[in-house]
Order: sequence, then structure tokens, then C-alpha cells
Amino acid sequence: MRRALATLVVAAVFGGGLIVSAGADTVKVNGLVFSVDGEVTPKKLPRRGEAPISLTISGRIEKEDDTHPPALNTLLLEFDKNGRLNTQGLPTCTVGKLLNTLTAQAKSVCGKALVGSGRVSADIALPEQAPFGASGPLLIFNGAPKGGHQVLIFHVHAHVPAPTTFVTTATISKGEGKYGTAALIQIPSIVQGQGSLTAFKATLHKTWTYKGKKQSLLLAGCPTGSLYARGEFAFADGTEGSGNVIRPCTPSG
Repeated sequence: MRRALATLVVAAVFGGGLIVSAGADTVKVNGLVFSVDGEVTPKKLPRRGEAPISLTISGRIEKEDDTHPPALNTLLLEFDKNGRLNTQGLPTCTVGKLLNTLTAQAKSVCGKALVGSGRVSADIALPEQAPFGASGPLLIFNGAPKGGHQVLIFHVHAHVPAPTTFVTTATISKGEGKYGTAALIQIPSIVQGQGSLTAFKATLHKTWTYKGKKQSLLLAGCPTGSLYARGEFAFADGTEGSGNVIRPCTPSG
């Protein structure tokens, strides 16, 4: 049975920038070219224990022949067991509060739960029209836990071609083996399936105080000098792809 996978951003989390395929930043499958890249700061992390980090992640999807790509359905991202997402004491938002809101309204309603921002782009192919591009700002919020799992909520308001608000979630769960955390992102349908995600970029960073102690959204350590990640992609036409990632880090202490 095919594993559900696929996007935005963004929900990237925990240690390790993500690039698809070790030693490269692209994967080609059935004429599709998809890539993900990322950067963690700082690169110097404790050999034992963990420290706050910021994560920027970006990706692109295109066809080798420059035609309209299939829609991305799901993205599964798995991250190094030495990194984690911390939401202790962090305010939460709900999908219901964000539906049908503009970007400024979403910030006003759920600003205390905002943990990341960026931008997404799509390619729209309407019948009897040449494909055209659309893009909009991305907001990422901390959602209320569901079934014991952490949740991130993604909000995008874009003109596709009419003004539309997209809201979707990523469920955070435990990974296996070297991967301690997994983020499953469901990609909403764009223009009844006639739109396809083509690019995204997001930065995740948040600090707050809870019970007198400073907290950070993302924490990671570097016991071996390397951090690991992997991604799995599933598209509407049945195409699937995956890639493993190794990123260097500098152990300290």
C-alpha cells in the first residue's frame, strides 16, 4: 500500500537541513525533477544535549520538458533523532480560526501561535488556457495536539486565479531508527486539482517563556558530526520519489 506523503513547507522541523538525495539536491523520476534544500543555524551544536536552532527549507517541482507538473498530494519528512520540535507552553491555533482569512487577519487571530513564514508558488492549468503561475505568502502556526501528536497548521492566501485561502496541517509523530521525528503534510487541492505546487520556502523559528524558562521551537544536538533526514513525495499521477540526506554539523563541548 502506498505510503501517504507530500507538502509545503514546510513543516520542517528539527535538526538537519533537508536536501533530497545524499550528495545532491535533486531527484528525477518519470520526467519529474524535484528538489529540497535547507539550512540550519547555528551549525555548531552540542555534542551532548541540545541547543536552539532555526531552520530554513525550500523546494521546487518541475517537469524536464517544462510542461505542467502533476499535483503533489503528500510529503513525508523524517528528521534526525538528535533533533526535535518543542511546543511546551506555546499558544495554539485552530484550522477553524484560519479558514477564509487573509494573511493579515490570520496573524491577528493567531499571532501568538505563529512559528514560521515563507512563500509558496503553483502552476495553474485551466482548460483551453496556457498554464500560468500563482503565489502567496505562507504562515505556519502551532496547532492543538491531536491524538497525542503535535500539529502544525499551514495558511496560504493566493490568487489562483480568484483570491483563495488554503489551510492544511502536518501531523508530527515518532520516526524510526536514525530518524526521531516524522512530519506528514497533506497538500490541499488547488483549483479542483488543476493547480500544482511548484515551489516553497519557509523559515521556522520561535522563542517564548514558559514557567520562567526560555523555550525554543526547534532543538538539536550534533554527537557525530552529521545530521540525517529523508523525504518521500507522492503525486496525483501515481509518481513517487524519495531521497536520503546527510548534512554536516560541528560538535561542541
